[in-house]
Amino acid sequence: MKIAILGAGLLGSLIARELIAENRDVVIIEKNPYIAKTISNDLDCIVEEGDGEHIDTLISAGVADADWFIACTGSDEANIVACGIVAENFSQVKTIARTRNPYFASFKNTKKKILGVDYIINPEVEAAEAIARIIFRGMSPEIIDVKEAGIQLRRFLVKSGHSFIDKPLSKIRSEIGPDFIVPAVLRSNELIVPTGNFLFEENDSAYILGEPATLDQLFGHSKDALRKFSSMVIFGAETLTALLLQELGIEQITSGPKYKRGASALSLLGNPRIKVIDGDRDLLKSLSSRFPDIEPIDHQLTDEQFIEDENVGSSDIVLCLTSQQSINLLTALLAHNAGARRTLALTTNDLYSPLFYSLNIDIIINEKIVMSGAILDQVRRAKIRRLYSFPRNEYELIEIQISNSFPQLGAEIRNLNLPKGFLISFVIHKGKTIIPTGTTKIYEHDLVGLIVRKEQIGKIEGLLGA
Repeated sequence: MKIAILGAGLLGSLIARELIAENRDVVIIEKNPYIAKTISNDLDCIVEEGDGEHIDTLISAGVADADWFIACTGSDEANIVACGIVAENFSQVKTIARTRNPYFASFKNTKKKILGVDYIINPEVEAAEAIARIIFRGMSPEIIDVKEAGIQLRRFLVKSGHSFIDKPLSKIRSEIGPDFIVPAVLRSNELIVPTGNFLFEENDSAYILGEPATLDQLFGHSKDALRKFSSMVIFGAETLTALLLQELGIEQITSGPKYKRGASALSLLGNPRIKVIDGDRDLLKSLSSRFPDIEPIDHQLTDEQFIEDENVGSSDIVLCLTSQQSINLLTALLAHNAGARRTLALTTNDLYSPLFYSLNIDIIINEKIVMSGAILDQVRRAKIRRLYSFPRNEYELIEIQISNSFPQLGAEIRNLNLPKGFLISFVIHKGKTIIPTGTTKIYEHDLVGLIVRKEQIGKIEGLLGA
């Protein structure tokens, strides 16, 4: 598979790095000579210096032979124009454009090609969907729902005296029951995919995968899940906040005096009171006119006493969603220290990533990683989907649909002879989710979850008949 990427900025370089790790054929188009030279020295791919809005540059970069063209410069217009040129001249190439304009985002779910773009990816839309999923799963950094699979990843710390310590994983599963799997363990910032002989140590962070009811039965209810709450504070009244309120089902005015009801979704959260704090009165006025049930508060986030003045510490959930990541991190930290039960901060890049694990913030969402994940989901073959990226970004939980080209249909997992490092974590057979054992069989149309290193994803297509 060959992918052409327009723009070698933060997003473009991250996507290229991920695809190169999967052994894809990548070419980057970048018109800034300094950036082009830097990225050429940094990544193992072809870098074409030139303007992606010119057909000569696209031809020179070999876009005619590409499977995908991804336009992710900082300009909506440049991305859409480039995709339009590609669509007009190389009709077999599928196109993706990164856009921030909310108008273009409205085309996301229409499945219509607009201005030569097959898929429009909007950072605010993707971030809003990701944050809404986190809220509905209880704002827990320890619980990760695995989308449609109907199962959960839970992370827990193996403390001193725990029954897991110094026991082989195979013995633990035989004693407790086979209806869960431990796909990964984080030890001293190193992620390990454990085998049956793996021995747990004190302070290991274990990831446990299984159906929620089964995990509750085996390990007890998750104590930190916040399923219902009474108050939420959102810092920032920009587009992301409006999209998030919509995702949460907050009642909104659509046209005239009529309302679009979202009470069923909001009631799942306990019908919380929602405050939105921003120092821009125009943004607040626009947001509150659309969502009349929110409480808009005009307050500069740089004011020395704003956390105390607005009683932020008494809130159940605090979301810091401004366009300034430093403000988001500091505000979330202050809110947590003031007593807020859950805090979430939005970041736009990796500038502060070395500090994340030392900060007292429950959840940090990186917009760049959310965006790259959304784009990679489109680029990878339709039958392979990323479900979760583990810490350190080396391993992924992916889902693959088995086709009739898989040569070992009906074989037991223990007889598949998969390469070292492949771990089958679940199987969905005829709509039923199975936590596999060695005797579980794989059939056509099954959805199979695997833990794999990113560089192995390209091999899976051939091995499992995707």
